[in-house]
Amino acid sequence: MEVLYLVCGARRPQLKRRPLGSTTRPIHTMRTSILRMLLGLTCLTVVRCTSTASRHSQQLPRRGLRVGLPGCYALYTSTGKLLDSSFYNSSPLVHLESTTVRPSHGEVSGEFRRVLVRLDRSSHPLESADFFSHPSQSWWADSLTDSFRIAFFDGLNGAVVILAAPEASADTFWGRIEEHWHMGPTIEDRGLVKSVRMACQGAA
Repeated sequence: MEVLYLVCGARRPQLKRRPLGSTTRPIHTMRTSILRMLLGLTCLTVVRCTSTASRHSQQLPRRGLRVGLPGCYALYTSTGKLLDSSFYNSSPLVHLESTTVRPSHGEVSGEFRRVLVRLDRSSHPLESADFFSHPSQSWWADSLTDSFRIAFFDGLNGAVVILAAPEASADTFWGRIEEHWHMGPTIEDRGLVKSVRMACQGAA
């Protein structure tokens, strides 16, 4: 009879029947076998933990800042016209900043939302500088769906632009625009939309 065990993948004999049928081995030999077995279990545990830690270290935050997305964009409908007042609280041009906004009432943190500056057709801000950090108007990226959202809320209602961004460094992104209402219907699909990257006013 032969009993086998593994030490980090090595196959070694533990007990081997003697000619007279005895399986008795010296105590020090049995101790050595037990130590080798424990060492093998330790090696397997270390390898598994290291592999798990490596996988976790490669995961990115779902709504972390994607380099290349911040900047200024012009927003167009499917007919090639800039967004206008018919899309509630929206603006034809936007400036997406990397700065995070303060959390709104009931939110633990606003780290996933970033400053959205609404711009008119001449690239002038539609709000004062004090309003830029307001959480109701913001944008955020979602790495799980390779998309980002621009929210034009006034507190309860507003338009939301959802754009696919498989490559953050692209100049044109396609998606759709919705209007969200506090009272029903809560979400209304307003059709296709695209954003085109443009130079920010005052940028070098």
